Amino acid sequence: MWGVFKVKLAFKQPFGACLTTASRRQKGEQYTPRLPPFSRLATVSVGSTRTFQVTNSGRALLRAAPVPHSAEAGRASMFETVRARPADAILSGDVPLTLPLLARSYLLPPMPATAFADALWPLLSSGPWSRSFAVAPGETARAVEHALRDVMMATTTLRPEAVDVRHLDPERRAYRHLSALRELWCALGDLLPPDLAILRGVLEARAEDVLDPLHVIHDPQDVDLTAIERAVVAELIARHGLPADIAERRAALVATRETCRGVSGTALRQLQLVMLSPQAGRIAQDDSVRVFGLRDAEAEAHVAASLAQRLLAAEPALSPSDIGLLLPAGPTYVPFVREAFARAGLPLSGLPAGQDTRDLAGECLLHLLTCLRPSAPVMARASLLRLALMPWPTDLGLKLSQAAMDGQRQLSRMATFDRRGRALLAQLEKRPTRAHALAELLERVPRLLSPAPTMAEDVAAVAQRIGEMVLVLRTATANAEIPWDDLISHVDVGAAKPEADGPALLGAITVGTDGVPFARPVRHLMVLGFAEGAFPVAPGISPMFLDSEIELIRSQCGLLLPSRAAILSRRLAIFRGQLMTASHSLTILVPYRDPAGASLASSASLCLLARCIEDCEEPERLILDVSGDAWNKALPRAPETKSLPLLPIVVPAMLDLGGNLLALRQDEEGRMRSQSPSRLDKLLVSPLAWLLNELGIASRVWEPEGLDVLTIGSLFHRMAEDLFPAGAALPKEAEIETRLPDLLAAAVRELAPFLMAASWMVERRRLVTEFTAALIAWCRLLATLGAEILGNELSLGGQVLGIPCRGFADSVLRLPDGGVVIVDHKTSSSGARRQRMENGWDVQVEIYRALAQQSAGNPELETKGLAGNTPISVAYHTTRDGTLLLHGPAPARTAPGVEMVYADIGSEALARLDTELRALASGHLNLPEWTMLDVMAKGGVKPYALEDSPLVSAFVRGGDTEDGDDA
Repeated sequence: MWGVFKVKLAFKQPFGACLTTASRRQKGEQYTPRLPPFSRLATVSVGSTRTFQVTNSGRALLRAAPVPHSAEAGRASMFETVRARPADAILSGDVPLTLPLLARSYLLPPMPATAFADALWPLLSSGPWSRSFAVAPGETARAVEHALRDVMMATTTLRPEAVDVRHLDPERRAYRHLSALRELWCALGDLLPPDLAILRGVLEARAEDVLDPLHVIHDPQDVDLTAIERAVVAELIARHGLPADIAERRAALVATRETCRGVSGTALRQLQLVMLSPQAGRIAQDDSVRVFGLRDAEAEAHVAASLAQRLLAAEPALSPSDIGLLLPAGPTYVPFVREAFARAGLPLSGLPAGQDTRDLAGECLLHLLTCLRPSAPVMARASLLRLALMPWPTDLGLKLSQAAMDGQRQLSRMATFDRRGRALLAQLEKRPTRAHALAELLERVPRLLSPAPTMAEDVAAVAQRIGEMVLVLRTATANAEIPWDDLISHVDVGAAKPEADGPALLGAITVGTDGVPFARPVRHLMVLGFAEGAFPVAPGISPMFLDSEIELIRSQCGLLLPSRAAILSRRLAIFRGQLMTASHSLTILVPYRDPAGASLASSASLCLLARCIEDCEEPERLILDVSGDAWNKALPRAPETKSLPLLPIVVPAMLDLGGNLLALRQDEEGRMRSQSPSRLDKLLVSPLAWLLNELGIASRVWEPEGLDVLTIGSLFHRMAEDLFPAGAALPKEAEIETRLPDLLAAAVRELAPFLMAASWMVERRRLVTEFTAALIAWCRLLATLGAEILGNELSLGGQVLGIPCRGFADSVLRLPDGGVVIVDHKTSSSGARRQRMENGWDVQVEIYRALAQQSAGNPELETKGLAGNTPISVAYHTTRDGTLLLHGPAPARTAPGVEMVYADIGSEALARLDTELRALASGHLNLPEWTMLDVMAKGGVKPYALEDSPLVSAFVRGGDTEDGDDA
């Protein structure tokens, strides 16, 4: 049976990787493809002819992000150990043999118009990889392409006839896979990847095709050359001969490659000599080899810059070009190194860009589909709104995306939009349910995207991908349901494409990368990021051949395919070659934590270093921990603050900021905006948290939607409002049980559409059960009290403590004795709320009562019975235990669950708020004390405001913070 390839997909949080898109060329971010490309072949009937439309998105993926064979094999490029010189050159120098040099030296046939990846893609629907291709087409296509390249480079002719599978057992997997690759090669005809096409052109060139004969210099014993490289070298030698001094040139080439530049007798020299030897001799450690342990990449970069400064200061004759820097592959270290060395005034040569061009078309289509489906997560909507492809300015896109994350639904009211913007927002509000309706909607989208010329290429890519998807949708019947999961799972977000490396500079510190031979010899070499997975990078497991199968193919077919062991050996040799470029010192920096704060182990190559050093049986003994404060003077660097506890600080009692801080937020007419009970509750705990909120600079964390307290509360309020409308008779219990599921489903679609997803089914059922029980209990309580519903979600406004305030009363009741009760529903138990009321620390309903008493002149409120001398009571209804905590005159009737609170429920809170408001009006910001917060906590006030930011909790006076404990 044909096997199914196991393809490793890089799944992440659905939208976590694309939250900060600001422009097509936004830099400095990594992006991992979330899902494979949309690559289903759509069959379209044209008359009597059937044609197959192959997705260009998949082709683009193959073109944009192939893993070069040389990189997978642990090599920097082809012919990296081979030199060349024109046969008739006057000068004696030689240069590396490269593909461009070969192309210039021969009159090669023109390249085919069809790209190799384009031709490969439609052939993968059959073969042992077909089932994997149907599930993960992009990843499978890359895996097959890499395997086919390996087979091609294992031949000496670059022709499929060179692959002879007759000696393999037809029942074995090796035969099935190799023969399938051979058939795939035959189906491609003469088509080859561009680099291999150059090699075959050289092999099959005629005498008259030679433009510039080349002499090649190589080591015949070099085992790292592939079969095709050896064949090309042999053909060049047979065709053009060898230089007269070939023996001397080969000797010089080998000597250069094997030269250990370390000073004789030093640990560095010993390491260079025997690091990879089966029997390594040991030598005492000295200053030529040092291994330091630091916290993370940022600390490493600053220490490396500091060490470079010290080396240059200690040796006046030393040039920055005499110092080398070796970084792990990838963009992680680039921004830290760039910043640290720029701050130190040290130029860098060849620093990788570390910047990626993102696939905006793929992101746009992925977010668009996710926004249109019934269970649309808010993060998809927010991510789409801030994409550079949107038809509004970047700053407005950021504002819209944050508003979406904050739960605002009417985004069209936030600004004045042009025709494109209004139309696009209208399309995003639609929820198509049929395939053809979705197709029509998608067809409109490209015309509504950004008209900016810089976005034209990406908009065209969106239109192309949408066209492919529409083609599939229209093959279904008009009333067919939309296969959302299938559509979204096949949207490709291509891997970010790295931009060009930084410039090569003279007189600058040389930067190299793990896996690439170092550019030039240096006196001092520093290796950063010496952690697990680097130096060298472990080769991946081939989905096509096991190492045992590669050995079988080698012995039976004569094809020298690269095994994992060979790749690892090659990468270790490159790492040793990098270390051999240093003559005076080697400094290795080992990070303890990755950028996310997770612990890291050291590189496995530390064992190879330790076996060269005396008294170092445990490799970790080589590491000198310099992450503590005691080493700051010896190795000065920028302060390490990331993920570390805040150090004790002296917090003043008050900050004088000048001006009226209550007037920071003003309306269009310059009047002070109203405060809400939630803002005043924050002020009660921390004026600093209140200030950050007023300024709009409070911490805003983007995270997937969850069933938090606020969401549950909003849904319950909607149920109470729908089932208990003002002026209507109380519903029957059976009516509550019957209507609530449908009402909740409608509320979920409007307020929390993410709950409609299948993965939230258990939570939806739980909410139905809990809400039904709570509202039946609420109905019984109202009936026992004889209460009448006067209003729901009533808007209240007025002055409290001398400032404008506003709020919404969840429910207003009228009791049989004429008394009015303002009720606030809380989806919690009554314990903490009762404690807070009894100790005088309540804020919310006390403010509601004060506002309700100012209802004179408000017709809506006067009709609800809130005018005149009517006594107004306030209460909290806690849904978890069905308790009504009532403050005010006792009702004429009693009911189970009604508890009277006779204390002055807001005395302490209002007194403290009055003090804080007076200070803010005079420009003073009081900073709280831990002792006061403890008093409030015992009174039932939970200091949630301290969780807004570490900055808020840091600026609390006294207590644990100044004692140095981690609060």
